[in-house]
Parts: sequence; structure tokens; C-alpha cells
Amino acid sequence: MVIGLVTGAVVPLQPIVAQSCNYYAGQAVGGQSLNVDLCSITRASAKSVDFVYYLGQERIQSQANCQDGSWVTFPERQRNRPQSSATQQMLTVVCGYQGRRPSSNNIATVFDPPSNVRTAPNGKVLCAIRERRTIHTYGTVGAWYYTDACGEMGVIHSGQLKFQP
Repeated sequence: MVIGLVTGAVVPLQPIVAQSCNYYAGQAVGGQSLNVDLCSITRASAKSVDFVYYLGQERIQSQANCQDGSWVTFPERQRNRPQSSATQQMLTVVCGYQGRRPSSNNIATVFDPPSNVRTAPNGKVLCAIRERRTIHTYGTVGAWYYTDACGEMGVIHSGQLKFQP
């Protein structure tokens, strides 16, 4: 907890993750929110990906084994397997995420609006893009591209996008 400097009120400490890096995967078995820090995802090897996720307010450093569908948490080195749709979604996102591409190839045009930006592939709609416009993309999960077009990270289907040459 943090004490508010102006009011003196007790305020819950929130994880410090840029809004555009945060990916809400759902609720874990224990009822906590599970959020992935997309900006923390880095490829460790051909089968492993390092990443950080938040279980409620707890920050957890991890490494996913994308071949066997598990992840290890650090420093305790505990191996985990999905026990909820949220942890399965976390692994799907982490293993499919290709990261923020530094080139201009990450600019796409939504060419046939309206187009929905969703929380996950086929997930809840975050917002609808109602006019033809350019957006930034930050990697893929299957046929979906990550974008921050709604002010937070979501996905849009590749069929709605044309990339700049």
C-alpha cells in the first residue's frame, strides 16, 4: 500500500506497466486478474520466451517453454501448466508474440471499416475503428495483429489490414 501525499489516504499500489504494453488474459483459477507485460517479452531460445506477468498485484518473472506448453517462474524455478483459460491465453499470447517491430512495416491501414479491435483473438470487443485510417501493429498471434489503436493493447484480424510498402 502507498499513502497518498496530498490526502494521506491509503491507495493500493498498481503495477507500473505502460497501458499499451498491458494485455489482460483473464482471471486465474484463484480469481486474480492475469495481465501480461507485452513489452517484457523476449525470445530466449528457439523454444523459450522470457516474459513478465502480473497475478493480481504480484509481478512474476517467467520463462515459457512454447514446445511443451509450460512456464517456469523465477526465482523459485517452479514449473507450471495452464489450469485456467487465462493461463492458457497467457501462453498463447507469449509464444505467438513477435514483439514490437522497429521498421516502418508496423504501420497498417484499416481499409474496410468498421473493424473491431478485440481483447484477444475472437475475444471481447475493445473498440470499433469506424473510418479508414492507419494504425500501428506490434506483432502477431496467428492471423491477428497486436495494436494499440484503442488506447490499450488489443488485436485486429489481418483480413482488415493492408500494410504500407
